[in-house]
Amino acid sequence: MPQSFITQANTAARFSTLTARVLWPAALAGAMVLAHPSAMAQSGTSTTVSRCESSFSEQSLSATVDTCRNELTVPITRQRRLSVLETLGKAYLAQNEPRLALNTWNEAAQYITPGKADPVGSEQWARLQVLMAQTLVQLEQPKEAQNLLDSTIRRIERDNGRFSMPAGVLQDALGTFYALQNQPEKALAAFQRSRIIHEIRLGRVHPRTIETRMNQAVGLLDMNKEADAKAGFLALAEIVGTTDNLKRESVSAEVLTFLGTLQMRDDELKNAAVNYQTAFEIRQAVFGPNDIRTSQSLNNLGVVLYRAGDLQRAEKALSRAYVIRKDALGDKDSLTLSTQKNLQAVIAAQQSSKIPDNPASTLPKTIQKSTPNR
Repeated sequence: MPQSFITQANTAARFSTLTARVLWPAALAGAMVLAHPSAMAQSGTSTTVSRCESSFSEQSLSATVDTCRNELTVPITRQRRLSVLETLGKAYLAQNEPRLALNTWNEAAQYITPGKADPVGSEQWARLQVLMAQTLVQLEQPKEAQNLLDSTIRRIERDNGRFSMPAGVLQDALGTFYALQNQPEKALAAFQRSRIIHEIRLGRVHPRTIETRMNQAVGLLDMNKEADAKAGFLALAEIVGTTDNLKRESVSAEVLTFLGTLQMRDDELKNAAVNYQTAFEIRQAVFGPNDIRTSQSLNNLGVVLYRAGDLQRAEKALSRAYVIRKDALGDKDSLTLSTQKNLQAVIAAQQSSKIPDNPASTLPKTIQKSTPNR
């Protein structure tokens, strides 16, 4: 599968939920490992979101960096400091400053001593190691990344246990790492171990269990196994659609976005539009109508409606996405400009009173996931 699709499918690095597939080059934080409030609630941590975290999903990167730095200058709890440092590192990485990101996450890790006495802190420490390993991959240092992941999981399995949640997070990250290195046997074995841990600890239909299964499907895409990946997303979409507690979880929007993108590639435009619409409704309910993550679903929906020839609805979706992005990020931001370009193509098609012979040449198939790397 072309690298462009993998990037597209995971561009949301800035804005999604807790996943181990956070900042791999193909995804650079397609999900970013920062626990969204719902994920933190699931793991037992405080659900209070810092100004820094809120800024990361609502404002420009420069504003986020300033907000995070300012928050670190006043007395705050250890947990709040950790969350701010984790988010600040992600903002640095999204600004293409990987060394600053590594230093920031390394500083955060110094505040935690992993072990059974602190399971929540151990999981956050594991996430920080994953972020650093993923950034090393981005810097084209896969050997160093693997060494870090290997040493981290050895320590976690020794101090927390092989079936602890931090071990599950790390196995998920290893699965993604091996998938990107095109080592399918190791990747699938790691994903399977992660799924077992999540199902034992949290249950089969817990949002984080669904998330690790989603990451395995993404790994199949990375290994050019698109048919298997699509089957995996279809199975997850069925679970999401029939399980009440998943119908308003952000991970469900991620699953439907991946599936919709694959369906659009296969010209299953009606099915893709339905899944993008549902993903939009979930994100609007979870994050609010003016959140950047919500705008990404609107952008996706506008693109597929355009390709399906529904120009009126496409214009409406893209117009809303453009306003959200312009208000939150400014009119020069790359996300704002990409939606503006899409909207201009739709308006041009309306004026010509026909769909271009090759719509894909006018509107790119690239779709921002929740979860943008900018």
